[in-house]
Amino acid sequence: MLWSRSVLDALPPSPPASYSYAPGDIYPRGSREEDLCATASHADWIYLGALVALDVGSFYWGSRDEFKFDPSWVKRYTGPAMIGLTWGATLGGGYLALPKCEPHWVSHAPREGGVRASWPIALSLALLAGATAPIVNGIAVGYCNDSRCQGGLPGFWSDEERSMHLVVAGVAGFGGALLPYLLPPRTWSAAKELEHLRVGADARGNVVVGLSGTF
Repeated sequence: MLWSRSVLDALPPSPPASYSYAPGDIYPRGSREEDLCATASHADWIYLGALVALDVGSFYWGSRDEFKFDPSWVKRYTGPAMIGLTWGATLGGGYLALPKCEPHWVSHAPREGGVRASWPIALSLALLAGATAPIVNGIAVGYCNDSRCQGGLPGFWSDEERSMHLVVAGVAGFGGALLPYLLPPRTWSAAKELEHLRVGADARGNVVVGLSGTF
């Protein structure tokens, strides 16, 4: 009888070391999560400003007659490559630099596991950049004051070269939209680190991957 009473009076077992987020647990937990969410909740204006500056620079240099009339075809393709790359980086990086967290609502995946992925929006923006980069390049190189220009473009350009300018700009735009994932802004880096912190295990031992931020 004495043994049974001692068992009943014993403290409950300690909770597991890893924390399982409840459905109503919507606020940052701890100072580290608060700092990360605060960083991710504001747009990275420096990153956005740098992208705009690169766009202006590539548009200016790509539209110069020195590139259009250079004897080297490699240099003539430099303009479309620069314009496409920076334009794609602006579309892809502009999305990453926008706020990715809300201090009063930090979402995470349920016990069933995460259902969100970042690759669909990344692929969509890359396709959009690849489709619109030739248009942006055409605006830049289509203005020509030189007497050697015909229809706004150098007369000695063949039809194949004119077509390849569109292809180069499109491919560069597609790749440029994915480049910011290698050189991400502070908002995206903080959101991904916050997501990494919210990787734990529930009481049943199932892995729970949390996705933080508002997308």
